[in-house]
Amino acid sequence: MNYRESISYLEKAVSFGIKPGLERISALLKYLGNPEKKYKIIHVTGTNGKGSTTAMITAALEAAHIKAGRYVSPHLVEYTERIYAMGKDISREDFAYVATAVRHAAESIVEEGYEAPTEFELLTAMAFLYFAKVGVEYAVVEVGMGGLYDSTNVIVPVVSVITNVAMDHMQYLGNTLTEIAHNKAGIIKESVPCVTAASGEALTQIQKEAKEKHAPLYIYGRDFAEIARHAVHGGQIVSFRIGEKETGDIHISLVGPHQAINAAGAVMALKIVSGSDPRVTGDAVRYGLAHTRWPGRFDMHHVGNIPFVMDGAHNSAGAVTLKASLEEQFPDKRRLVVFTSLKDKDTDKVIRLIMRPQDKVFITTAPTPRSRSEDDIAAMLPCPYKEEPDTDTALNDAVAEAKDGDMVLVCGSLYILGEVITWLNRQEDK
Repeated sequence: MNYRESISYLEKAVSFGIKPGLERISALLKYLGNPEKKYKIIHVTGTNGKGSTTAMITAALEAAHIKAGRYVSPHLVEYTERIYAMGKDISREDFAYVATAVRHAAESIVEEGYEAPTEFELLTAMAFLYFAKVGVEYAVVEVGMGGLYDSTNVIVPVVSVITNVAMDHMQYLGNTLTEIAHNKAGIIKESVPCVTAASGEALTQIQKEAKEKHAPLYIYGRDFAEIARHAVHGGQIVSFRIGEKETGDIHISLVGPHQAINAAGAVMALKIVSGSDPRVTGDAVRYGLAHTRWPGRFDMHHVGNIPFVMDGAHNSAGAVTLKASLEEQFPDKRRLVVFTSLKDKDTDKVIRLIMRPQDKVFITTAPTPRSRSEDDIAAMLPCPYKEEPDTDTALNDAVAEAKDGDMVLVCGSLYILGEVITWLNRQEDK
């Protein structure tokens, strides 16, 4: 298959298996020679912050001159963003190569009587195969959703990270924090250290499951913590306590108080890794955190003289962190918000946290049947709005209306961020 044929093949696969479980992905990987066993893995889950944490850990490993890979989802513009190794995204040629190999494996296990693998199972197998092909030493692997039945959960990592637990994906993970935490805690493996910034009843559940699996548990606020921080434009300066020792000031390129907590978890996980790999030094961690880039997460730009921010906040927990970042970085600016949301998200709560009477919203739709209608969104808004025919028009109208003292904000769904990045690249090329 070539690259386009690979994408077509993946998009024709089912989104979810008929039965939850790891049988299909396990069979797929066995057929491929279990590539996931050929390098060390750091496994990351959580309701919010898992992508940022994955990016920070990867950047620190690279700063330590370690051959590192990263697997994340979803992609914003192109599938190749999901699989990253040796400092760059997988090429289209290598993507097609591993997709072809995985397709042959998938067809073989179907002949043996397994259900056809899902799209995410296929992508996970492709990532694991590619990491083995290029010879990574460590792979930092982000869970797709949940943990217990997630396709990535076939691995045994050197450390597990659970960033936090909040209400999201309830139709799949459960209707209480305890149920969702049980699902997230499914990545905890026997005797493997686990790092978490979860709290409350979610933490109680994680502690229970870590104890059952004899897994050392490192808890934010007890075993590690952020002890001081102050915001700077486009980032922050943070100091941490890791065990009994303090790190001193570390510059973090990601914005917002929530990213300081994510960074604390990343530093704790890296400290655990450093116990068996002396290449992971304090200097490498500092450099990695200062140079982490994570597109689409409080991603700051300028269009002309107008500040422009895009953020993937799509649930109430994400909106809380977005609100805090906005108040730190742009406390006095009116927000011109390009916004969409999905039917299964707590849209009303996101709106109440982000939109104020003085703001204006340009409503668009996400490229998915799950997109909430513009009229439905409009009925929830506390401020003026305009319903737009597409995302490009919404962006053009928001920027055209912006004056000194305004900013443009894009949020509500990761689904439109690819369109926004493409639009933004066109503006920067003008």
